[in-house]
Amino acid sequence: MNLWNKYKNMAVQAKAAIWYTICNFFQKGISFIVVPIYVRLLTTAEYGEWSVFQSWAGILIIFASLNLYAGVYTKTLVDMQDGEKRDRYTSSMQGLGTLITLGLLVMYGFTHDWCNRLLNLDTPFMLLLFLYFIVYPAFSFWGTRQRVEYRYKPMVAVTVAISILTPAVSILLLQYSELRAKALILGFLSTQCAVGLVFYIYHFWKGSCFYDKEYWSYAIKFNIPLIPHYLSLIVLGQSDRIMIKHFCGDSDAGIYSFAYQIASAINVLISAINGSRVPWTYDQLKARVYMQLKKITNVLVVMMAGITLLICLVSPEIIGILGTEEYKIAMYVIPVVTLGVYFTFVYDLYASVEFYFGATKYVMYASVTGAVLNLVLNAIFIPMFGFIAAAYTTLVCYIVFMLMHYIFSQKVIKEQGINESVYDNRSIFLLSLMISVICLGSMITFAHFVGRMLLIVGIVLLCVLKKKTIRDIALAIRR
Repeated sequence: MNLWNKYKNMAVQAKAAIWYTICNFFQKGISFIVVPIYVRLLTTAEYGEWSVFQSWAGILIIFASLNLYAGVYTKTLVDMQDGEKRDRYTSSMQGLGTLITLGLLVMYGFTHDWCNRLLNLDTPFMLLLFLYFIVYPAFSFWGTRQRVEYRYKPMVAVTVAISILTPAVSILLLQYSELRAKALILGFLSTQCAVGLVFYIYHFWKGSCFYDKEYWSYAIKFNIPLIPHYLSLIVLGQSDRIMIKHFCGDSDAGIYSFAYQIASAINVLISAINGSRVPWTYDQLKARVYMQLKKITNVLVVMMAGITLLICLVSPEIIGILGTEEYKIAMYVIPVVTLGVYFTFVYDLYASVEFYFGATKYVMYASVTGAVLNLVLNAIFIPMFGFIAAAYTTLVCYIVFMLMHYIFSQKVIKEQGINESVYDNRSIFLLSLMISVICLGSMITFAHFVGRMLLIVGIVLLCVLKKKTIRDIALAIRR
């Protein structure tokens, strides 16, 4: 009862963060449940085909939507307090995205044979993919607004429903059709389109605006320089699979994707945290209050480092539970990819500063550098060392990415006349160095189950011994 009273007295921001975290863990839990089903019903090559499709979809949607539901949308909602204006703005952004996608569809009409071969899809699947590009952003617009306004109940309910529906439809198609990997593609696209269409209609009905010159102009000016950034993020996170397929084949792409899927579980927590952290950070930057920002950020970085280490230590057991013997080698990919995901969280801290102050050109410089470096390193080392090399090249690029965002964010801070650091940079860098050494070194313990378990127990005992400190940190977050 005491816990319930504490929960009721929490600020809405804290409640939202808790429920977004629970929701995201539920979402990832569903993903973990279906992964063993997918890898047992599909060959490694077929699983690789499904994964490569996801990579292509992630790349193409950037061109089809300009990622209008990302940085520019969140920033504008934070600055725009009137509800009716938010409705009109959302509707107009949806209109802009629709027009861009239709333009891309016309281009596809002239090059459909080449595009079909490139994505290994026939025309009906490609047309369904374009419908996804049109209506999916509507759900993202709605979800972002719920997070900004801390309306977590409807967001959680809809997300949970989609998390169950998508794999359920995919598995039914896989079991009762001859589509194989394309059953997963059809299940994903059909459910996402059905849900997205509901919100697509809702936004146009609520906002009653397809075109607004002021909104369109600002969004295009803000987001066009960010397209290389968004594309670079996809290249860093997804191009590995495409290049592994090219150099090593679908089977190795499937094994790598399986490891990446497990390692990126930490993204669930990152997404949940960032859903509340980014608007809150913008509020702190707007008020020019940095002490609390430093304190909370340090706590979040420590938490992410601890979770990263735990995932690294139990990599062999995760593979044993979720995978088959064919995927055993993936245990040596998980720690490297997990560490790379940790650095995505760190770089986003600094990128948030650049986004808030509109310094999108710096974001673009860092992103393009990281993406180009990733493509070059992959082209050199994947043919030499196989698909495992892709994990290390991506990690190196994320570290470079983070360092560049740090340098540019410091430049932005000075340009804004801020005479102090907004984050505790020394602590963040020191912890990042320590967790990198420990995680990469953890792979030498994979053959020693008892040693790894003792290490995990030691970490848990340390948390118990430091429970007062942890409690104080939790109280600090609430304040």
